Amino acid sequence: MILTWLDPNSRAEVYRFYRQFMPYARLTKKELVAVGYRLTTLRQPSVASDTITAAVRLRPIGPYQLLTGMLVHPDYRQQGLGHSLMQAIDKSLQTTPCFLFSLPELTHFYAQHGFVEHGVMPAEITQLYQGYINQGKQLVLMRYELQTLTKS
Repeated sequence: MILTWLDPNSRAEVYRFYRQFMPYARLTKKELVAVGYRLTTLRQPSVASDTITAAVRLRPIGPYQLLTGMLVHPDYRQQGLGHSLMQAIDKSLQTTPCFLFSLPELTHFYAQHGFVEHGVMPAEITQLYQGYINQGKQLVLMRYELQTLTKS
């Protein structure tokens, strides 16, 4: 898998990817979007001819960022691509305080990549999280902590 950060004006293929497999996702131009490609040939990725296998977005929320829209193509799940994607974006997670809203069954996955459930959460993030909870969504608020990473 080759990771590419997409330009805000070159996202047509990833919009289709999300619409097909995560139709409720709403991409914005302010978000950073990373896409993992399975190359069909040995060259630089081209959205037109290579298969998107995974994608993730980093949404700015004031002075913070929210990891959102983590998605692995159904045909490529259970092959470690989610872990590869998280490792590939690790440097981006370290640049700005990062948070995410995890499904309860995925908290262990995110914990393996430095996210924790406990601690002080900023008001901007807590307010957004509370809005989802008020809609009846079952989510776990997590924040990224570099020092929590462990070797597996």
